[in-house]
Amino acid sequence: MLELAHVSYQLAEKPIVNKASVRFEAGQITGLIGPNGAGKTTLLKLAAGLLAPQHGEVTLAEADFADPQTRAQHIAYMPQFQSVAWPLSCRDVVGLGQMPFGPVVPEKIDAALAQCGAAAFAARSIDTLSGGERARVHMARLLVGGAPILLLDEPVQSLDAAGALAVMAVLRQAADDGHCVVLVLHDLHLAAQFCDALVLMNEGQICAQGAPSEVLSPDRLAPIFKVEFDAVSLADRQVLVARSETG
Repeated sequence: MLELAHVSYQLAEKPIVNKASVRFEAGQITGLIGPNGAGKTTLLKLAAGLLAPQHGEVTLAEADFADPQTRAQHIAYMPQFQSVAWPLSCRDVVGLGQMPFGPVVPEKIDAALAQCGAAAFAARSIDTLSGGERARVHMARLLVGGAPILLLDEPVQSLDAAGALAVMAVLRQAADDGHCVVLVLHDLHLAAQFCDALVLMNEGQICAQGAPSEVLSPDRLAPIFKVEFDAVSLADRQVLVARSETG
């Protein structure tokens, strides 16, 4: 559905993303994982069209990726750090997500708020909410337009365990409904539990991609994260336990 072919991006002659190729499919959650500074956020911005690759290309199935209006109708992007400059109501914030698609439809706003567990504070000003509550509102804003591709940068970073699981459950349902979901994740347990595919990055390069069972091997992760991992099987899933720093 969305493909990056040999894309590169650098700042001050320092490669941030280097010759990365990956395809994101509809009906799947793809997690971008790797240590801080690996290039995950930059890759996500390239996929969203917020940055232009200096080499390679980004293509959108059956649509013109180069056209800003087309991108806005096909791709919804949630940045890592979200802020609203004015004390808008949560309902109005979610309504902003409908702008590329024409007139605001109140029923869709209410449905998106309910889907994300945010209906109870729809009328409240967003600056009165906790971080976890705001995350639910921004998730509703992402979903309300119905864009088929959802790109999210660390959507669970400020959430407690219950909030993180709730957000991931919403994204799981979106993927099951046919959306293409791509998100940056640092929690490897959530990545193993919810993602259909993982892209492991380090120093701007894609080191591995595939099913979580293939990518999340202790031997592959240890030299990248500088941590020794033990693989532990729980029921039908394998999880990783960080044991100690390497070296």
